Amino acid sequence: MGVPGWAAVAAVIVASMLAAVPVLAWQHHDAAAPVSAAATNARSAGLSADGVCAPRLLRPMLPSGLLSLRHDGATRTYRLFVPARDDGRHALPVVVDFHGFKADGALEEQRSRMGVLGVARGFVVVTPDALGTPRRWNTPGDAGKADDAGFVTALLGELASRYCLDARRVYVTGHSNGAEFAAALVCRSPLFAAVAMVSSTSEARCPAGRAPATMAVHGTADPSVPYNGGLVVGATVPVPAAAAVMRDYAARYRCGAAPARYRTSPGVVAVRYTGCAQGGDVLLDTVIGGTHLWPSSPEARADPNTSPAGKTFDATGAILDFFSEHRAPTGAR
Repeated sequence: MGVPGWAAVAAVIVASMLAAVPVLAWQHHDAAAPVSAAATNARSAGLSADGVCAPRLLRPMLPSGLLSLRHDGATRTYRLFVPARDDGRHALPVVVDFHGFKADGALEEQRSRMGVLGVARGFVVVTPDALGTPRRWNTPGDAGKADDAGFVTALLGELASRYCLDARRVYVTGHSNGAEFAAALVCRSPLFAAVAMVSSTSEARCPAGRAPATMAVHGTADPSVPYNGGLVVGATVPVPAAAAVMRDYAARYRCGAAPARYRTSPGVVAVRYTGCAQGGDVLLDTVIGGTHLWPSSPEARADPNTSPAGKTFDATGAILDFFSEHRAPTGAR
């Protein structure tokens, strides 16, 4: 099937999520629904002011666990976590969590526990799998490689046909290569309200007028993506220091000049820029002595090379706190 452009598909998904109707650009087996039908249905329904969905007919809910979606000629897999108390009427926020290079969704969930912790706080959590051997997200958007951005759009559209989702509370996070992909993704569409990067403070440049809330968690002893800048393992082009990247985000998003500096927990220093365009913040949580591992993951807790902060800092909880504070601006739609 021919795949519409990202901006057009994102617009359809936003409309469908706001309307909570079962007409979407993609469903299983690449069955396409007309864009005009989705737009028409979107205009006839919607979320109420208090986030309660209007009565409508949704497709059957999906079970939590490992699922698949056919997209762009390939069967793509993902893990879904849905709050048990979902009644199908109250709009739920969504987090998409991307694994790192050579990993997969199962390992990402083991590391971040985003599915377990997110659903406990009322989020729908989706942990997709990249393609390739080894698996890698197509961060540059190379045309000859996997259409990962289109896959995420299709996946959100599929979920919007089955659950009452809040179009202003769609968030992305990820680890390492997954963090880089998440940063690139929020700049490709206004669909996303905020991004949180772990163990890769990636320098993505959004179009003028777009300023998603942006967070990074980075350890100062990261041997793979150097916190103070330098060569990433396996790369030939150096990356800038984490603090410089976040300073640049703050400048581009017109945040207040002087950031707040404080300790969030022992061994973790936060630098937070506020007053940014569209109500977003720019936040860097520096984990003193932290390595490339997701802080407080089972691997980090067992790693003799990481610091006490790397073993104990609840990065996932901090990310969910950050997401809970931010919504996409209505004007961005």
